[in-house]
Amino acid sequence: MRSLPLTLKSFDVSLVLHMAERAARPASRKRYLWLSKSGDGWLYLLSPLIVALSSTTAAAVQFFYVCGTAFAVERSLYWTIKNTTRRLRPPQAIPGMRSIIVAHDRFSLPSGHTSGAFLFVTLLSQVLSPLWLLGYFWAAGVGTSRVGLGVHFPTDVCAGAALGTSVGLFMSGAFL
Repeated sequence: MRSLPLTLKSFDVSLVLHMAERAARPASRKRYLWLSKSGDGWLYLLSPLIVALSSTTAAAVQFFYVCGTAFAVERSLYWTIKNTTRRLRPPQAIPGMRSIIVAHDRFSLPSGHTSGAFLFVTLLSQVLSPLWLLGYFWAAGVGTSRVGLGVHFPTDVCAGAALGTSVGLFMSGAFL
């Protein structure tokens, strides 16, 4: 009987290879690149403006402080986990694999793009309409794109989603 870690590793490798193969198609590659870039962080800077347009200026200022604090906590945890686990990215871990983009750093667990996207959507869904829960589809797309581009394993993305959502719920419960 195979052990769970070996099975999980096999799943991770087979899925990242399958998605990287899909990324060879121009339409998939374009979609993955767009989704990945949308999670680079520039959108998060607009969030107080989004809140101000649908609420009050005071709420936007409070949200700005909560976002800043939440992202500081999330980035600190992300960096600590990433540099403690030191999991290699797919191109370094899978012989012969090449990624479509070059990652910003060497290690892969958790996915920072995914963590940031889930944190962002979690915070917005707490202060704005529950309609913002649809943003989780976008956040999942950001994570999926990182696997498709060959810079993360699926479990890196799941860990990033859990980290971002957890920090978002904790911070919104503490401050909003």
